Amino acid sequence: MTQVTNPERLSLDAVSVEDLNAALRVIRRLPLELLGFLILLPIVCIGLSRLGTALAPPYGVYLYGQSLVTWGLILMLALLFGLVWWRGRQVGRLLNAPEILSSPVPGLLSAPGVLAERAQALGMEWTGFFGPLRPRRT
Repeated sequence: MTQVTNPERLSLDAVSVEDLNAALRVIRRLPLELLGFLILLPIVCIGLSRLGTALAPPYGVYLYGQSLVTWGLILMLALLFGLVWWRGRQVGRLLNAPEILSSPVPGLLSAPGVLAERAQALGMEWTGFFGPLRPRRT
Protein backbone atom coordinates (compact mmCIF):
# COMPACT_ATOMS: atom_id res chain seq x y z
CA MET A 1 0.00 0.00 0.00
CA THR A 2 1.44 3.35 -0.99
CA GLN A 3 0.90 6.42 1.09
CA VAL A 4 0.19 9.68 -0.68
CA THR A 5 1.93 12.68 0.84
CA ASN A 6 1.03 16.28 0.34
CA PRO A 7 4.16 18.27 -0.64
CA GLU A 8 2.70 21.46 0.84
CA ARG A 9 2.31 19.78 4.21
CA LEU A 10 5.94 18.62 4.21
CA SER A 11 7.32 22.03 3.32
CA LEU A 12 9.03 23.90 6.13
CA ASP A 13 7.74 27.19 4.76
CA ALA A 14 4.12 26.15 5.33
CA VAL A 15 3.42 28.42 8.30
CA SER A 16 0.14 30.22 8.83
CA VAL A 17 -0.11 33.97 9.32
CA GLU A 18 -1.48 33.36 12.83
CA ASP A 19 1.67 31.40 13.74
CA LEU A 20 3.85 34.17 12.32
CA ASN A 21 1.99 36.76 14.38
CA ALA A 22 2.28 34.58 17.49
CA ALA A 23 6.05 34.22 16.93
CA LEU A 24 6.29 37.97 16.42
CA ARG A 25 4.48 38.53 19.74
CA VAL A 26 6.94 36.22 21.53
CA ILE A 27 9.91 38.04 19.98
CA ARG A 28 8.45 41.45 20.91
CA ARG A 29 7.72 40.34 24.49
CA LEU A 30 11.23 39.00 25.14
CA PRO A 31 12.99 42.39 25.67
CA LEU A 32 10.35 43.34 28.23
CA GLU A 33 10.87 40.06 30.07
CA LEU A 34 14.62 40.61 30.03
CA LEU A 35 14.09 44.12 31.38
CA GLY A 36 11.99 42.58 34.17
CA PHE A 37 14.90 40.31 35.05
CA LEU A 38 17.25 43.28 35.04
CA ILE A 39 14.99 45.11 37.47
CA LEU A 40 14.39 42.02 39.62
CA LEU A 41 18.08 41.12 39.94
CA PRO A 42 19.17 43.89 42.36
CA ILE A 43 15.97 43.48 44.36
CA VAL A 44 16.69 39.78 44.84
CA CYS A 45 20.34 40.45 45.75
CA ILE A 46 19.49 43.12 48.33
CA GLY A 47 16.67 41.04 49.77
CA LEU A 48 18.82 37.92 50.13
CA SER A 49 21.66 39.94 51.63
CA ARG A 50 19.39 41.41 54.27
CA LEU A 51 17.75 38.05 54.93
CA GLY A 52 21.09 36.31 55.39
CA THR A 53 22.33 39.02 57.74
CA ALA A 54 19.07 38.94 59.72
CA LEU A 55 19.24 35.16 60.15
CA ALA A 56 22.88 35.02 61.26
CA PRO A 57 24.37 38.43 62.20
CA PRO A 58 26.92 39.94 61.46
CA TYR A 59 28.19 37.86 58.52
CA GLY A 60 25.08 36.14 57.13
CA VAL A 61 24.14 32.62 56.14
CA TYR A 62 26.58 30.55 54.13
CA LEU A 63 25.64 27.33 52.33
CA TYR A 64 28.48 25.23 50.96
CA GLY A 65 30.83 28.17 51.39
CA GLN A 66 28.71 30.65 49.47
CA SER A 67 26.36 33.36 50.73
CA LEU A 68 22.66 33.55 49.98
CA VAL A 69 23.36 36.35 47.51
CA THR A 70 25.62 34.09 45.45
CA TRP A 71 23.01 31.32 45.43
CA GLY A 72 20.36 33.86 44.45
CA LEU A 73 22.51 35.09 41.54
CA ILE A 74 23.06 31.51 40.38
CA LEU A 75 19.33 30.87 40.53
CA MET A 76 18.52 34.08 38.65
CA LEU A 77 21.09 33.20 35.97
CA ALA A 78 19.56 29.73 35.58
CA LEU A 79 16.07 31.25 35.33
CA LEU A 80 17.28 33.77 32.75
CA PHE A 81 18.85 31.05 30.62
CA GLY A 82 15.68 28.95 31.00
CA LEU A 83 13.51 31.87 29.88
CA VAL A 84 15.58 32.53 26.76
CA TRP A 85 15.74 28.79 25.99
CA TRP A 86 11.96 28.40 26.41
CA ARG A 87 11.16 31.44 24.26
CA GLY A 88 13.55 30.13 21.58
CA ARG A 89 11.74 26.78 21.59
CA GLN A 90 8.38 28.54 21.29
CA VAL A 91 9.52 30.62 18.34
CA GLY A 92 11.10 27.56 16.70
CA ARG A 93 7.87 25.59 16.99
CA LEU A 94 5.73 28.46 15.74
CA LEU A 95 7.99 29.13 12.75
CA ASN A 96 8.54 25.41 12.09
CA ALA A 97 12.28 26.06 11.98
CA PRO A 98 14.51 23.09 12.86
CA GLU A 99 17.62 25.30 13.10
CA ILE A 100 16.00 27.29 15.92
CA LEU A 101 14.65 24.16 17.62
CA SER A 102 18.04 22.46 17.61
CA SER A 103 19.73 25.34 19.44
CA PRO A 104 17.09 27.69 20.84
CA VAL A 105 19.30 30.25 22.58
CA PRO A 106 21.59 31.22 19.66
CA GLY A 107 18.80 30.44 17.18
CA LEU A 108 16.67 33.13 18.78
CA LEU A 109 19.04 35.70 17.28
CA SER A 110 18.22 34.51 13.76
CA ALA A 111 14.46 34.30 14.43
CA PRO A 112 13.60 37.78 13.05
CA GLY A 113 15.26 36.89 9.76
CA VAL A 114 13.44 33.56 9.54
CA LEU A 115 10.19 35.30 10.45
CA ALA A 116 10.65 37.92 7.71
CA GLU A 117 11.54 35.19 5.21
CA ARG A 118 8.42 33.15 6.02
CA ALA A 119 6.24 36.27 5.93
CA GLN A 120 7.58 37.14 2.49
CA ALA A 121 6.76 33.61 1.29
CA LEU A 122 3.13 34.22 2.35
CA GLY A 123 2.94 37.59 0.59
CA MET A 124 3.14 39.55 3.83
CA GLU A 125 5.68 42.15 4.86
CA TRP A 126 7.05 42.91 8.27
CA THR A 127 6.89 46.58 9.17
CA GLY A 128 9.73 46.48 11.69
CA PHE A 129 10.33 45.32 15.22
CA PHE A 130 7.14 46.61 16.83
CA GLY A 131 4.99 46.65 13.71
CA PRO A 132 2.52 43.96 12.66
CA LEU A 133 2.51 41.82 9.54
CA ARG A 134 0.55 43.30 6.68
CA PRO A 135 -0.08 42.36 3.05
CA ARG A 136 2.68 43.41 0.70
CA ARG A 137 1.97 46.34 -1.57
CA THR A 138 2.25 45.72 -5.27
